[in-house]
Amino acid sequence: MGKLKLGVLVSGNGTNLQAIIDRIKEGKLSASVEIVISDNENAYAIERARHGNIPVHTVSYKSFASREKAEDRVMEILGKYNVGLVVLAGYMKLLTKHFISAFPMRIMNIHPAILPSFPGINVIQKALEHGVKFTGCTVHFIDEGADTGPIIIQAVVPVKDNDTEETLAQRIHDKEHIIYPIAIQLFADNRLILKGRRVFVKGYEYSQRQPSINPYNL
Repeated sequence: MGKLKLGVLVSGNGTNLQAIIDRIKEGKLSASVEIVISDNENAYAIERARHGNIPVHTVSYKSFASREKAEDRVMEILGKYNVGLVVLAGYMKLLTKHFISAFPMRIMNIHPAILPSFPGINVIQKALEHGVKFTGCTVHFIDEGADTGPIIIQAVVPVKDNDTEETLAQRIHDKEHIIYPIAIQLFADNRLILKGRRVFVKGYEYSQRQPSINPYNL
């Protein structure tokens, strides 16, 4: 069985893309980033991809008559590279049923909160305003809702009294860079089992050693 072929969709800085690239180079992720697609030609993630000698395509939704037509172009590119898993890494476009149905349970996203709490945007600000003592990040499969797909893995981050959006965001991002490659590797190893909306992992044993990263033994 060959390495899992990834298509990564980006809109911004691309730190999660970089984490995936780095884990692959370190031999800790059995996958290959075949193509990076951005809806923003100015995204710094494009530079990260080019530095890693990864092909890049820009698909501006403004150039198409509808969102579905733009998605058709994205899907055409992903098909050209025989992508087995679509990875959203800060992609700021909501995917329609048209796109999702083409990759059922083969689209992953990472969200900077412990879902189902704080879906949507500006979630770190919302967590601080709400006064939660813990927040974190979630890797999940995409479904037709907004941040409602089956949860694969989560990491917990404590909220400090003196946290700002920037300091809390940095600690959350640090956890994102750990758990996203883990989720992708589990998919590559065919260890993820979906039952209803719950995701189970073949061969998983609970570890008390890393309770802040639930539930996988790191």
